[in-house]
Amino acid sequence: MQVNHTRSAALLMVGLAGSLAGCGGGAPGNADTPMPAPTPPLLLPARQLVSGLDSPVFLTAPIGDPRQFVVERAGRIRIVQNGALLALPFLDVSARVSVAGEGGLLSMAFDPQFAANGQFFIYYTDRAGDIVVERRRVSPNPNLADPVAALGIIRIAHPGFSNHYGGLVAFGPDGYLYLGTGDGGGAGDPAGNAQNLASLLGKLLRLDVGAATAGAPYAIPPGNPFAGQAGRRAEIWTSGLRNPWRFAFDSGNGGNLAIADVGQASREEVNLSQATRGGLNYGWNIREGTLCYNAASCADATLTAPAFEYDHAAGCSITGGYFYRGTAIPELAGHYFYSDFCRGFLKSAVVAGAGAGAGAGVREQIDWDIGKLGGIVSFGRDADGELYLIGAGGIVYKLVRAGAPAG
Repeated sequence: MQVNHTRSAALLMVGLAGSLAGCGGGAPGNADTPMPAPTPPLLLPARQLVSGLDSPVFLTAPIGDPRQFVVERAGRIRIVQNGALLALPFLDVSARVSVAGEGGLLSMAFDPQFAANGQFFIYYTDRAGDIVVERRRVSPNPNLADPVAALGIIRIAHPGFSNHYGGLVAFGPDGYLYLGTGDGGGAGDPAGNAQNLASLLGKLLRLDVGAATAGAPYAIPPGNPFAGQAGRRAEIWTSGLRNPWRFAFDSGNGGNLAIADVGQASREEVNLSQATRGGLNYGWNIREGTLCYNAASCADATLTAPAFEYDHAAGCSITGGYFYRGTAIPELAGHYFYSDFCRGFLKSAVVAGAGAGAGAGVREQIDWDIGKLGGIVSFGRDADGELYLIGAGGIVYKLVRAGAPAG
């Protein structure tokens, strides 16, 4: 495999066309008062970090760690260190992973105490096509995981369809582990999993893995909305999701949670709520976004509308990103970034406050000029909170301020 380690900033320029621009005038009638210089538009070159990866789908990093860890769908985790792709994978579980349809090794999450306990978690589809979350450990060599130390956290049986696996595992600000599962596949959720509180499919799940053992791989955290209710799974945090490929917590703004849910034939949506608010039902397969999908029940007042949505004239498969909380580009604080695999655009929503439902916390949408990067598979975020774009061609880009030095 040929790996390109160049870090060219000339690949594209992303411009906020005047949205942050401002100008002022001198005092009336006073020719000696200079006019302040206008603020230039914010430009974000997407600088190539690394290429030559095999179907990368995710990027993350442990707290305080300068390395980037890139998940390859076939079952490998690669390390980028000082701009170079290390030859040996950090972890290779390709023998356990099925890449049929939308399956594969889809994400990973470092324990918040990784520096002390060396633990991380992976989300993949196994050879039977089921969803699996495992806990893994680093070896004495910090660039290699222990190849055999694995603890199964949860396995979720998946129907015979090879799509709608969801795909993200992440720790929330409360220290609990969240995972977003798809509805099990098939047009229209034929089994009705997303609305079935006895099923773990089509949900956001919340697990306590702090004391995981083989006999008790997780506990139910306090506050899970369906704990102790007959016929309802205690692991469920929110329901009514079709295929939540990516979701994100905001470390500011009181801790918002954004869930980007891939639509069926008409709408792509982002659901926004306070991270502490469980029990919400985002409507699938009763509604697709705000559109009625099941006429018999679409007037259900208990459903929570998306914070915003777009139709398939603008795209066909939303790629959820992150809230920007880095320090390199402070003007972007609180912006929620997202893309679309079919259109390859880059947009951000300016988010302020919290809430749930249509327009919750969203002040405006900004359309960035991304050029011709192609489909964006996923976003990434490093230990400093800076953001990355993962292209369908196996290239990872970092969003930087125009003129920022390489490194």
